[in-house]
Amino acid sequence: MDKEIEKALDTIDSVNPFATYLSDSTLSRVGGWVDTGSYVLNAIVSGSLHGGIPKGRVTMLAGESMTGKSLFVMKILAAAQKSGLIPVIFDTENAIDPEGAERLGLDVSKVKYVPCISIEQTRNALYKFLTSIKDKGLEGKFIIAIDSLGNLQSELSLARMGKDNTSSDMGTNARAMKSLMQTCTNLGAVTQTTIICTNHVYDNPAALFPSIEKNMPGGKSCVYLPSVTVQLARKPMKSDGGKTMDGETAVGQKSYAGIIIRALTRKNRFIKQYLEGEMYLSFASGLDRYFGLIDLAVGLGAVVQTGATYQLPCGKKLGYYKSWRKNTELWENTILPVVEERMKDEWSYSNEDEEAPDEIEEEPTIDNSDEV
Repeated sequence: MDKEIEKALDTIDSVNPFATYLSDSTLSRVGGWVDTGSYVLNAIVSGSLHGGIPKGRVTMLAGESMTGKSLFVMKILAAAQKSGLIPVIFDTENAIDPEGAERLGLDVSKVKYVPCISIEQTRNALYKFLTSIKDKGLEGKFIIAIDSLGNLQSELSLARMGKDNTSSDMGTNARAMKSLMQTCTNLGAVTQTTIICTNHVYDNPAALFPSIEKNMPGGKSCVYLPSVTVQLARKPMKSDGGKTMDGETAVGQKSYAGIIIRALTRKNRFIKQYLEGEMYLSFASGLDRYFGLIDLAVGLGAVVQTGATYQLPCGKKLGYYKSWRKNTELWENTILPVVEERMKDEWSYSNEDEEAPDEIEEEPTIDNSDEV
């Protein structure tokens, strides 16, 4: 490179200590992945069955009630804790049960718990904490969860409530939330701190057509600023005589054995977005790690479906799905390696030119011009 060009580029270094060539940057690289407890969710977020949510980035899990948002947060925190990270939970709903968290694998005696009321209070606590991490050289040692953003209000809204005024200033809330999300994304990257946020979703009553993309409280920053935004939906799974899918008795659950959770990646900075997958949460045995893999394997050609039976691409017959769905040796040694390889080829962004389809069906969009 020409010396004059290098000198011009070096002037940036005197102003910004993090400036470097992209190949040498640590801020732009993911320092690893944290397991979510589900192979399918790992896959659609990171592009790897053994990945998960990115370390040092902000991940948003948004969905209606009973879609497993808090469950996934606890599973992720437990996996992170086992890998050596220190969990910090900002609870805005005062609903996290220590016994339940312990059953999901967390050592609650080593989890910092921070109840929060307002957006500003949460932002200030995060700013001081992340700044302290940077000053003390503790980068990459913590994982933070905020559960959930949808229950936070601005100080102005809380002050109005004290005066018997229940009206909410959406503009003030959105600006305060944007400041909170900017603190998470900027200082989180500098300190290599993994941050998970949960949020609620709702339909726009003014929309003429339904959209697969739901609105979230807090304005557009909740969608744009995270590195990954996953939208969750659910449908109840009816039981058969009080039995779960695995044949276990669902104690106290005579009508439903669990729920199927459908995940959609609305935004993803690492692989192609708008990927979908399904997970199963049993009320008796918890999250099924392997559920949804059959659809993934068939879609990627790792398993071939012929009517109601399945076979491998080499021609070896597997039979009906129920007869081999619990064969972990078959999954781990034969099917999953093929799925892993084909995901990297088909889900990663490529510089090869692809022909556009003749007709593109556009999803109806919703313009929320009143949100900041």
